[in-house]
Formats: sequence, C-alpha cells, structure tokens
Amino acid sequence: MSRIRLAARALRLTLNRSHADPIADYDAASSDYDTFFSPVMGGHSTAALGEVPIARGDRVVELACGTGHLTAEIIRRLDGRGSVRAVDKSPGMLDVARRKVEALTADAPGVDVELSVGDMDTFIRAQADQSADLVVVGWAICYTKPARLLAEIVRVLRPGGRVMVIETRADAHQALTQGLEKVFADDPSLLTSLIRVALPKNAAAVARWFTKAGLNVTGQRDGAQTIPADTPAAVLEWVQRSGAAAGFKTAVDNGREQLVLDRVEDGLAELLRRDGTLEIQHTFVVVTGARPAAPHARTGSRTGTGKEAGVA
Repeated sequence: MSRIRLAARALRLTLNRSHADPIADYDAASSDYDTFFSPVMGGHSTAALGEVPIARGDRVVELACGTGHLTAEIIRRLDGRGSVRAVDKSPGMLDVARRKVEALTADAPGVDVELSVGDMDTFIRAQADQSADLVVVGWAICYTKPARLLAEIVRVLRPGGRVMVIETRADAHQALTQGLEKVFADDPSLLTSLIRVALPKNAAAVARWFTKAGLNVTGQRDGAQTIPADTPAAVLEWVQRSGAAAGFKTAVDNGREQLVLDRVEDGLAELLRRDGTLEIQHTFVVVTGARPAAPHARTGSRTGTGKEAGVA
C-alpha cells in the first residue's frame, strides 16, 4: 500500500511539473568534488576521453564540464593549439573549473578556451553547423532528453567528428537508492519534487540513442567502481559531497532533509548488520561515436559566429 501511495504522490508531482533542481547540490559539492568524486571516478572519465582521438588544433565542445577535470585533460591533449567551448549549469562548479583552466592556458596561449554558465541544451543549439571536431558529455546526458541533445550534437559535428559520453547507469548505488525509495514509500509527504534523470540501463541503450541520432557507434562498454565508503555515514557523505545525490536538496520537504538522511542511514546500517559489509557500486557506461563522413540527410542548418562555434 505504501508504494501505491508513493506512486500516486509521484504522479501528482509529475502533473504539477514539480521537478527538483540539481544546481543547489552541485554548488554545495563544488568545493569537495575534486576530493570525493574526481579521485574515484575521474580516472574512468580520462580513460573514456582516451577512446576518442584528440588532435592538435581540434575544436572541442564540452557539455556539463563541472570542475573542469576533463576540460583540463582536453587542453593538455590539444598540445598548444585548438579551442574549447565548455558549459555548466552550476556557478560553483564552474568557478573551480576556471581556476584550473587559467593555470593551464597561461602556458598554452594557442588554446582558446571559453567557459559559460548555462543550460547545455541551449548552449549546443547556439553552436554553428559542422563547427566541432569533438563533443564531450561527462556525467550529464541524463539531465536532458538524450535523443534531442544527440541530434544537435550531430548537427554541430563536422563530418567524421567524434562524440564521447560517459554516464552513470540506472542501477548505480542500488542499496542507497532502494533505501531512499523505502523512506519515501513509508512517508510520501517527504517527497516534494521529482528528480528527473534519464539514466541508461546499460551501454547498449546509449548506443541505440547514438544510432537513432545518426551517429556511427565506435565503442561501447559498461563499467563499475566501488565507492570508498564502508559505513552508512561514509556512504551518505560520499554521495552528498561528490554530487552523486544531485537534486536531493530540492526534492525533499524543506526542513525534513536530515530526517530523510537519518532514515536512509538506519536502512544502510540494517543492511550492514545483515550482510556484514557495504559495497556500493557506481556503475557507468562509456559510448563513443562519430558523425558519418558523408553529410547526414537529417541534420538541420544553423549559422553562428566563429566564436559561438568554438573556432580558434
């Protein structure tokens, strides 16, 4: 019965368009992101970037650059010449990215970098046709309508241009998400907004998004990383300070956030007593692709200035 009540609550929130905003969580996590998330998952991001070639002089668009972990790596791989146009919704995350970029570009004046605060969908629509050699989307395609975003990416890529997506999988942090669902099922009034994310089931699902958009899939794989937390309190600290719980602050009834956290922690403690261990897996997918070398029949046309297009 409690799950029926939760489903009814979720339906009402959907009809009322009550959607949680992840920006507050990312702003809050920005100072800790490179202490918690980047050391654990950043290596997977860098490895994924290595699966698409980056040549000196390339024009790169990065959607949802966060604290600039991949931005910095892209700048290094451009080897002194090229351009990067990056965007992120979180001003806090972007402030950290700017400090990294400033330090790197001081020694690489031939790399033209612009970082913008904003929505990635709006940002990609502003880019000119066939203006990018590479588009990178790290841990963020879930916040969009993937098919629509990928269609824009195809338009923006030059023929033969590449795209790399790394994203959390739908079964990530399973014990934690199941615990949170139980808390909301027991008291649906705690849920005041829905966290809207399109997390993929697996890499094959993302590959299908690519194919539907008109991209040739060049690689796809699934991965998993155990988060470095073996107590309930440590698990909750990691997901909050790493940004993995983005949307939580505005999804929960104001003033009862700690109550929810306490109940989830109790559930994790029960799981630890039962199993003798807590092993929370951050599962993810990596998919790479390329725009066909021949012009794609379905791509639209949109003009833009060289600066908007990311032309150095």
